[in-house]
Amino acid sequence: MFEKKLNAVQLSGLIIGPILGSGIILLPPIIYDVAGDYAIFSWIAIILINWFFAFLFGTLSVKFPGDSGVTQAVEDVFGKYIKYLTSFFLIGAVCFGPIAVLMTAAQFLQFDGFLSTKWIAVLLMGITILILLLNVSFIGKIAFVLSSVAALLLFSGGLTSLIQYPKAELFTTSFDLSSFGFSLLLLFWTIVGWEVIGNYSSEVRDVRSTIPKAIGFSALIITIVFLIVAASIQWSDIHSISGASKMTVASILTPIFGGLTGLIMGIIAPGLCLSSIILFIGGTARLIRSMAEEGILPKRLSYRTKTNVPLGGIIALSCFHIFVFILIFCDWINVTQIIAIADGFFISNVFVTMLAAIKLFNQKIVKTAIALMLLVLFVFLSFSSPIVLVCIAILTVGFVYKQIKSNTNESRKDSGKDLLMVD
Repeated sequence: MFEKKLNAVQLSGLIIGPILGSGIILLPPIIYDVAGDYAIFSWIAIILINWFFAFLFGTLSVKFPGDSGVTQAVEDVFGKYIKYLTSFFLIGAVCFGPIAVLMTAAQFLQFDGFLSTKWIAVLLMGITILILLLNVSFIGKIAFVLSSVAALLLFSGGLTSLIQYPKAELFTTSFDLSSFGFSLLLLFWTIVGWEVIGNYSSEVRDVRSTIPKAIGFSALIITIVFLIVAASIQWSDIHSISGASKMTVASILTPIFGGLTGLIMGIIAPGLCLSSIILFIGGTARLIRSMAEEGILPKRLSYRTKTNVPLGGIIALSCFHIFVFILIFCDWINVTQIIAIADGFFISNVFVTMLAAIKLFNQKIVKTAIALMLLVLFVFLSFSSPIVLVCIAILTVGFVYKQIKSNTNESRKDSGKDLLMVD
């Protein structure tokens, strides 16, 4: 029996940084370009959705603790083969997604052209693997420090920009529904992460106390940072004063750090990106270990160290990541395609989990909110590439068939027992 080690602070470290992730660095100026002065309402909408996801997956993680995470809830409602389906959706997403995040982080670490972006991403991947081999409580502390520093710097820079360089007019552009809708689609990237928290539930000290505290605190910090950064991008004039042609997240740090802004961004961006990757690879490696113990994946993947590190799962994911890097170096795939593939699998994973949640929650308002969110996710999924949709369809048909067959066999066994009892 392994000692449960993560407390609320350490678990929040595994949440805040990953949810902020690369999205808080890249998306604020993009959303402002797309939605104009109404971009702030896109952020408010996505913040509300974030709170809903935090509540939903936090509740499921408490109710169904273990390395399998919230996929256990899916099994409780639909059966074990649908649970395996959602598990493969998550594994598929994490086979690709971290590479896109690494490539984003690498853009902020150029080393005067000594290494290309691709090789820097490979180096960061190696560092991530080394961190993942450490004790989980120590990883939580590292993630909390990285998350705290990034959140504090972004909050301070954004607030300073708003106070010192405010715009004279807050709303000058007209509202466009299509642009507003597209901005929400882009902001889905900031929601990804809550569904993985449950995979760490078997390693916290008190599931019923720790997870709600960590998720509530994390959602609050994420909300504050989202609002301050988005508002400062939209309502401060610092970029015109600094001479920059376009507002960026780096611009809002200039009033505090001046010429050191580039260096600071070289700390914040990789820190947030690495936090995100640590969460997803660590959580998914635990899921792989659980599936290997159930016999769905090769038994060797269930290997874990004396400190409970899921080494088999980490090695399996790392091997696939090497394969994706080879595709990148050969120019057979790019970051945009990688994100599209990962998003398709992420959305599919969340979609099935939320279908299960409709049955598990008794409150009508929660059921209604989930149903509306399912419609939104279905629209999002329709924008995935045809290849990804075909893969999702094949997996779905295969595992649904197995589940139906399993249910039929169980029914026959029960009928046989009933006949024996009658005799």
